[in-house]
Amino acid sequence: MIGTAVSPRAASRRLTLLESLAAGSRPLTIAFLAAVLAETLLLRIVVRVGVHVPKHAALTGLFETASTFGSLAFNFASVLALVLLALVLTFVIASKRSRAFSPLIALLSGALFLGLFLTLVTDTPEADALFGVSAALLALTVLIVAMRTSDLTPAVAIALGLMVAAYLSYEYYTLSYVFYRILDYAAIPPLSLDALRLGEALAMVAAGAVFFAWGLPRWGVIGRGGAAVVAVVLLTLTVAGLSPVSTMAILALWTTGVSLFLPFPVYLLALALFLLTIVACFRDRRAYWIAAGLLLVLLAGYMAESTYQHLLFLLGIIFLSGIVQQEDARPSYERWSPTPSGRGEHTL
Repeated sequence: MIGTAVSPRAASRRLTLLESLAAGSRPLTIAFLAAVLAETLLLRIVVRVGVHVPKHAALTGLFETASTFGSLAFNFASVLALVLLALVLTFVIASKRSRAFSPLIALLSGALFLGLFLTLVTDTPEADALFGVSAALLALTVLIVAMRTSDLTPAVAIALGLMVAAYLSYEYYTLSYVFYRILDYAAIPPLSLDALRLGEALAMVAAGAVFFAWGLPRWGVIGRGGAAVVAVVLLTLTVAGLSPVSTMAILALWTTGVSLFLPFPVYLLALALFLLTIVACFRDRRAYWIAAGLLLVLLAGYMAESTYQHLLFLLGIIFLSGIVQQEDARPSYERWSPTPSGRGEHTL
């Protein structure tokens, strides 16, 4: 047993905080996921896709209703995203495992929320730059902390690394234009389009890595029902892809944020692997945080157009990193045990 001797009172305060944060994160996450799924279905799919698809006049009222409830779900999800991200970041900062990185994570978290506030209030490129740089560095820091402090398998480390690399590629694309606006440059930033397409290709590769990391070990729990749901989704997308209108391109852009510059079967395969992994993790009670993280990364999309989608991605990466569930998954008697000296020991 590896541990660090600490005073019982100090360790008790730390454990109380961590246990409270872990306990509060789970019910909030359930409500948050429901709101994110609702806004994705109603706003991103029904309303935004429906605007570009010819429809009967009798359906106009249904689309207006979907828009109203979708907007409510979006507002609710946005608020919960802020609350939940603040909660899990506090958990990460307070966790003993990430103590060496706590000052950096706290600094980046403060810059992130400040940039978000300034973006909403001022809508200036400087505020966008502060938020974007903070989000990119925070995602990279979480990845480093996970690799140094969590017991990640090589497959999980590769999957996380590919997802963060895809995110950073897109961030380079967007931030390069933001900084050119700040510097009043009218030229196109170097390698911006190359970085954008590289990130999308990395996102497709990441889907395969996700399946090998979390889906394949749980292949037996997917079940016929889960496989049937995934098959229906893929069949629907295939039919949409064969449509004479650009339904598939609109659907892809507003849901998963991809431009479809690669062959269409590549996206179908990547989505199938990602969805099968999500189904398998949700059916495995021990993989709740993994399922939640994968779902958030998927719904954040590759090209995160709004600050809300960036928050989804950051929450997803933190959940997948294994940092949050380190305390949530361990029985209380394993977290604190007396030593022969009577001082107590915080176990790792």
